[in-house]
Amino acid sequence: YRGIYLDNLGVPLKSHGARGLPRLLRHRGKTRKIKGTINERRGRFNDVPSIHDRPRSAENRSWFGHWEGDTVRGKTGHSALVTLVDRKSRYLLSKRTANAKADTVRDVMIELLGALPANRVRTVTPDRGREFARYRELAERLNTKVFFPDPHAPQQRGTNENTNGLIREYFPKNTDLDLQSDQEIETYIEQLNNRPRKVLG
Repeated sequence: YRGIYLDNLGVPLKSHGARGLPRLLRHRGKTRKIKGTINERRGRFNDVPSIHDRPRSAENRSWFGHWEGDTVRGKTGHSALVTLVDRKSRYLLSKRTANAKADTVRDVMIELLGALPANRVRTVTPDRGREFARYRELAERLNTKVFFPDPHAPQQRGTNENTNGLIREYFPKNTDLDLQSDQEIETYIEQLNNRPRKVLG
């Protein structure tokens, strides 16, 4: 990795901002933002249940049913994927939505999680984006508890963040998800769920 980033593998250097070989890595040579210093444009909200109040079984992954949630955006102004990942099993639930509005995302989350037995939906920890502003209604409908990570702390939802990175291998940023069939999306989700994970042994 260091050799690739230093461009010392005998490959001509790229110009005009291209990253050359680093673009072939999984994270494509992206620069990392310094957490807590960037004013993000996505709407945020405060005074929400804190991740620090989650049950111990969510922290140590001892029980199934503790979910992390997020959205994977497609082309600006178009559809998105709602993603939910179980912290213990890393099992992924996902469905395309027409948009990333709070009402729409809430309904999809209720649909996905509502199909599971009650003991498989113990907590939900979504991103702090405004698409999860209807979390109280979600908690009430599913009879569960919702917690939020600290601001600018995506590592607190590392399971979901990692899974979203895998999804981006199928749907790079600015992909128009409207052009993908439901069957294609379901096939990719199934492939991810059947993908060997070192962490699972």
